[in-house]
Amino acid sequence: MQFATHKLVRECRRDRESSKLDPLSVQQLTLYHRNNSFTWLNTRKEAVEVPACEYISLMKRWIEGKTDNSTIFPTDPAGVSFHHNTANPDPNQAAFPSGGLNTPGSNTPIPAGPTTLNTSLSSLAGPGEWIGKSSGFPIEFYDVCQQMFRQMFRVYAHLYWAHFVDPYYHLNLEKAMNSCFSHFILTATGIDMLQAQELEPMQPLIDLWAANGTFPKESKAYACANIKAGEKLMALATGGN
Repeated sequence: MQFATHKLVRECRRDRESSKLDPLSVQQLTLYHRNNSFTWLNTRKEAVEVPACEYISLMKRWIEGKTDNSTIFPTDPAGVSFHHNTANPDPNQAAFPSGGLNTPGSNTPIPAGPTTLNTSLSSLAGPGEWIGKSSGFPIEFYDVCQQMFRQMFRVYAHLYWAHFVDPYYHLNLEKAMNSCFSHFILTATGIDMLQAQELEPMQPLIDLWAANGTFPKESKAYACANIKAGEKLMALATGGN
């Protein structure tokens, strides 16, 4: 999939540099879904439409800039609160999944973790806490990660709506693309990087994958799907009514 994406970007750049590309063609390269456009903020913080190849390049540079920023993604192990203990553990203090050797009696209350997999990660942090704080990540870390996933999702949406047949299907890369995107959605929804309402541009495919078993029933991606709509799509694909 990465090869085809790079091929698409190169072809877009070559076309833009030629005199044959008119304004209408540029508009068609814009990241879009139906009547909605995915825009980029310029240096004046204004939302502007850009050709898809430029959007993809801007997104890649933006994400690389964030991941290379050690204040957002710290790499110094000294800032991590929890280190691997290489010493031999005290068997009298060791804790196991079923409880330690000093497990309290049945009448002693024991703190329990979240009782539902649908609890959002951000809601588990108490006052003055945030995801990643104990490992040295800044307070904006969670928001930055969400922005990264949103940008990547928009590129996926464009590739599916505008380029699934050419080049991906013609290069026999549609299975690889589907595999990448299904894992992306499972991960993004599973760790609350994308919310259900943000999936709308790709909702039909998400519905289909939930209905045909690609998404496990216990996954958050499955919970975001319209199963009946997915079943209708399956029937259409097999020639049913």
